[in-house]
Amino acid sequence: MRAQTNDLADSNSSKEKWTSLGITQGRASYGQERIWFDEEIRFNGRSRMKKAAMYNIPLCYKVKHGSVSIERVRQALSIMVDEHSILRTSLSYDTEQQYLKQEIASLNNSVYSFQLSTIQNERQIKEIMKNEKINSSLFDLEQGRVFRCHLIRRSDSSNSNDDLLNQNDLLLFNVHHSAFDGYSQYRLFPQYLHSAYMNTTSERRQRQLQYIDYSTYERQMNMSDAKHYWQQLLDGYNIDRQLTLPYDHRHEQQELRTGTGATVTFELDSLLVESMVAYASEMNVSLYQLCLSSYYSYLFKQTQDQDLCVGAFYDNRYQPELQFIVGMFTNLLPLRLHINPRQSFRDLVAQVKHLYIESMIYCYMPYQQIIDLHRQQQSSLVLLPFIQTTFIFTEEPSNNFQLYLDDNTVLSEFNIHDAENKTGGISKFDLTLSIDYEPVDTTLHFTFEYSLDLFEHSTIELISHRFRLLLKQMFSSPSSIDKPLYKLSILLPHEANLINELNITDVTCEQQQCIHQQFAFTVQHHPQKVSVVLDEQLLTYCELLYYVQLISLSLMNDYNVKPQQTICQCLDQSIEMVIGILSILTCGAIYCPLSPQDPQQRLLSMADDVQAETILIHHKTQEKFAQSNITAINIESLIENLWKITDRHLSLLSTVHVSMNDQAYLIFTSGSTGHPKGVIISHMNFSSFALGLNIMQMPTNSEVLLQLSQCSFDVHISEILGSLIVGYQLVLLHPNGLFDLEYLSATIKSHQITQIDTVPTYCHTLCEFWTVNKYEPFDTIRCRIMGGEKLYSKTISEFLPFIAPQSKCKIFNLYGPTECTISTACHAITNEDLKSHLNAPIPIGRPLRNYHCYVLDDYLEPVIPSNQTGELYVGGPGVFLGYFNRPDLTKQSLVNISGEQCYRTGDLIKLKGNGEMVYVGRRDFQIKLRGQRVEIGEIEQTILRASSSIDNCIVVTQTDNKQQEHLLAYIESSTITESSSVRQYCQSQLPRYMIPSLFIILDKLRLNASGKVDRKQLVLPDLNQQFNEDEYCEPQTELQWQIHDTWCQLLNKERISLNTNFFSLGENSLSLTKLYNEYKLKYSLKSNIGILFKHATINGHAKLIETYICQRNSNNNKSEL
Repeated sequence: MRAQTNDLADSNSSKEKWTSLGITQGRASYGQERIWFDEEIRFNGRSRMKKAAMYNIPLCYKVKHGSVSIERVRQALSIMVDEHSILRTSLSYDTEQQYLKQEIASLNNSVYSFQLSTIQNERQIKEIMKNEKINSSLFDLEQGRVFRCHLIRRSDSSNSNDDLLNQNDLLLFNVHHSAFDGYSQYRLFPQYLHSAYMNTTSERRQRQLQYIDYSTYERQMNMSDAKHYWQQLLDGYNIDRQLTLPYDHRHEQQELRTGTGATVTFELDSLLVESMVAYASEMNVSLYQLCLSSYYSYLFKQTQDQDLCVGAFYDNRYQPELQFIVGMFTNLLPLRLHINPRQSFRDLVAQVKHLYIESMIYCYMPYQQIIDLHRQQQSSLVLLPFIQTTFIFTEEPSNNFQLYLDDNTVLSEFNIHDAENKTGGISKFDLTLSIDYEPVDTTLHFTFEYSLDLFEHSTIELISHRFRLLLKQMFSSPSSIDKPLYKLSILLPHEANLINELNITDVTCEQQQCIHQQFAFTVQHHPQKVSVVLDEQLLTYCELLYYVQLISLSLMNDYNVKPQQTICQCLDQSIEMVIGILSILTCGAIYCPLSPQDPQQRLLSMADDVQAETILIHHKTQEKFAQSNITAINIESLIENLWKITDRHLSLLSTVHVSMNDQAYLIFTSGSTGHPKGVIISHMNFSSFALGLNIMQMPTNSEVLLQLSQCSFDVHISEILGSLIVGYQLVLLHPNGLFDLEYLSATIKSHQITQIDTVPTYCHTLCEFWTVNKYEPFDTIRCRIMGGEKLYSKTISEFLPFIAPQSKCKIFNLYGPTECTISTACHAITNEDLKSHLNAPIPIGRPLRNYHCYVLDDYLEPVIPSNQTGELYVGGPGVFLGYFNRPDLTKQSLVNISGEQCYRTGDLIKLKGNGEMVYVGRRDFQIKLRGQRVEIGEIEQTILRASSSIDNCIVVTQTDNKQQEHLLAYIESSTITESSSVRQYCQSQLPRYMIPSLFIILDKLRLNASGKVDRKQLVLPDLNQQFNEDEYCEPQTELQWQIHDTWCQLLNKERISLNTNFFSLGENSLSLTKLYNEYKLKYSLKSNIGILFKHATINGHAKLIETYICQRNSNNNKSEL
């Protein structure tokens, strides 16, 4: 491996001249140690294969003119081995001294190997070259066999003299890197070969110092200044971190590699090279420094990382007398650079120049010592170099290299790389960029050498295309040099097209109407069609419109409700709830839903936040607002006071003016501070969303939709209003019917439901219930919409057995934040999705019509498809008006992109190569752990792939008493009882820093009211989840024991205290749903599930069931009488 020549050797040289110590054994040099360790341990990861040959250095010459005496070559090699003792030096580990030892073999010991081959064709040459490069058995370090010669004679040679090599025959010399470096290979070896071939010994006698002397002096050097420099340069840099290169195969720093590698090469056109040379001259920097600056720029754009470390190689011949010694002097230096994305490339070049000059002054400090400084600081256990990428620059005077062996014999260099198979090589690092500059021809030859353990060839080809694009961008256009670095682009043309095509979604439509107007239009077309159903109750579209107009007029006449006044509504699921929503919109007011399940204080606080003067309630919620100043209107009372609507009344309604830009509804979402935020959605927002959804679904007016979502979530607006404006039949469940799975299932059958919209977690619970109770497939379901959280193919696979094949059910994965009006993007599930791993995430697809999606980096620049993760920004007419009374938050969340206001979602997205988006996780859950960016979503996905028995997983961080941050994984599984197999799988898939410190296995993860995993409710491991003997209260009655056993069986516990709250065990409403359905089977229980929530202990449930059984028996006795 060629290294950068040390131009500052004089400044590092010792005042005292180094002379021969006359020793034949001693400790190995630092460079030898590094190479020995690599071959013996680091690259010894091949199972049932030969040990990797990482450090063979073949050098080949072709006879250009004259002939070469084979005998004289033998004699010359003997002279060279005698003269340069490193060519007969062994390396072995001294177990007593516990270090690597080198020892010079005696002069009469022939330790180099000599081979002569005759070849028939060029293919054989390639095979020989490849063998010389990768065959580890050619050398034996313990025996001191580190040098060999392989002469290759062509079969068509006309000379019959067996002692001669003729024109075009080859001389191949191969030396192990522990005895050789690039300077030895290209500067010293040719002249010493000539001298030995000519047997001129006068120069030889003048050289006294040997490599073993250098190894001794090296360990005696004062490193204090260098230690200070490297400590400062790498201060705060985590040596365990890894570059976020586009790896095809995940890797772990501590795993052993095979060392196999390959290369991808390219050249720049001469005009571009001339521009680079001219710019280097203008900046007063070397071409090396300019190319290194370009590589830093590329790495910044590729990895999205501002703290970069690139390995560079230096020829550490800092003493004058070292200039003539053959040996391994190359040092690897970690050049760390902090990049300011807003600085220009011009500034970066100056920064790199400064880094280069300073590092050259202290380049004599061995790599191992530099790293040891930081391993001690960080208590790192990583045994391998933390550098993933290296940079090599060489300047070749000319391709016309010639070596005169004697007056009549001329050798030319034979490029061994041209003869190599590009995929049969080696790679010592993840990725190495080598640049060869030939000033005579003004050419730059670029080679990316990469590890086959980590990358596919196609990935490196893309990297080479991106780097070439970046160079062309910077040096073909003078203005690019002064752009901020973040403005430079490495997007390839086809990727830029893919991104542009993602947002070709605009459609023109007929003049849009407000929501209530669209509903009235539907009524005109389907007056007698059933609009809404709840159990035995139903209303036609015409009847529903009547009640809506009735309530609207009451609000306007009796309660003086004005257009754009906020009206809250706090009702359980009911037909009255539907009437209330449409009534509020019809009188031009703003609908604000409040959930009856919320605590009273929260409800009052939210009503106060939106300055509501009026609220619609019913008998179950009126107590919550009894002490409030808000006018509470019982909608049931309004409906009971029936009166005839006249034309005069209708004319009053017609005077209500509402525009498309007026507010339609205001709904609360959770805020990062814990205080909910009111999201304002206009009629235009909702109508645009509904249009996009309908174009995607292509529904008919024969659809029957089961309304499942609670009113505190925006999906209920889509289910109710989105259905009624297109003529669906809307089927409601009674309050808490969502948790009565038997009732819900019966409703699907009896009302012939065609469409269901649920979150994936609830779908899993439902499918589990259907499986246990052996339900037959449902004939009518032909559309299933999933949304609200990440969807996996496993969930779809669970659902499919309950869909009748003839129904041709379409399943959609919808995505969208509340601020973008319910849904923004959609993906129709395909067979390809189902063929993927059970826990593979389903894409969220492409934008709905008229929506625009931008996946951008921290500087609002597009990220690389299939490669990088970015934050999603959403534009289009569905973007909300703002947060109620929070202009500060509105300003933070809206960003101008491409001339339109876009909502900053905080969601991390990866754009696939086919243009589909994949949800990765929340930006909030992206953490920086020990200096490394960690995507929580990536760890969660890996754990989910560990076993098909894992239903869900959440990863969080926790800080210990030493302020060390740890990853904790909460795993939901009913069958896995211990975590060792999961940990082992993670170790095989993830870097060490991404493996959770603790795996906590639960039967169920606690969910919030929307059915999503509630991270805030996860019990941290320092809280005692086990029950102390003192706290255990044993069941007393037979019924209590029966219920106790049911709980234990469901929750997989040996015993549970009589008064322990169900939810304190980490359980959730879906778990209670299972328990409720168990009670129904065992005790024919028909009471409302809601009462089980209020008395969620074994003792409480026993009392409820006992009461129910007594009442039932009493009723039976009366019936008999």
